[in-house]
Amino acid sequence: MQIKFKIFFVILFFLPVISQAQNISSSNQKLVLTCPFEHGSGREPREAFTWDPPDQKVIMISRVDSIIRSCSSATVVKVEPAEDSTCEIVININNLYFWYHGLIKPVVKRGQVVTAGQSLGIYTFGTELEFRMYDDEDMKDPRALLDCKVPKAGD
Repeated sequence: MQIKFKIFFVILFFLPVISQAQNISSSNQKLVLTCPFEHGSGREPREAFTWDPPDQKVIMISRVDSIIRSCSSATVVKVEPAEDSTCEIVININNLYFWYHGLIKPVVKRGQVVTAGQSLGIYTFGTELEFRMYDDEDMKDPRALLDCKVPKAGD
């Protein structure tokens, strides 16, 4: 009986400690975002005016791809037509939202769970795709997290 109690106590005490250690180590891992294009590239926006605070979107372009891919495993939270006859898709993982603007045809629906690299929609190659990243409060710069090269102005 005492052995069973000791085993129960050890499991009861150490299981939460082990579980918490795994949560901490996984939260310290750097998030890497899959590039929205398999063969595309990106650049900073070039606009005639500046925003305050600066607009942190990335302009993505591909001359060969026709598919826009999910940058992360996430849930689709928005699929809507945009004002310019294209489409907007927003995906969410934890407290991060990724906004894609410039698709010509979505292939996902609101509420759908997608994996990193999965197709979100059709793209007309050679046109611009806006890619933005938000946390719960602010727009963030996604360039350092993307697995494709997106140079900053002057690079």
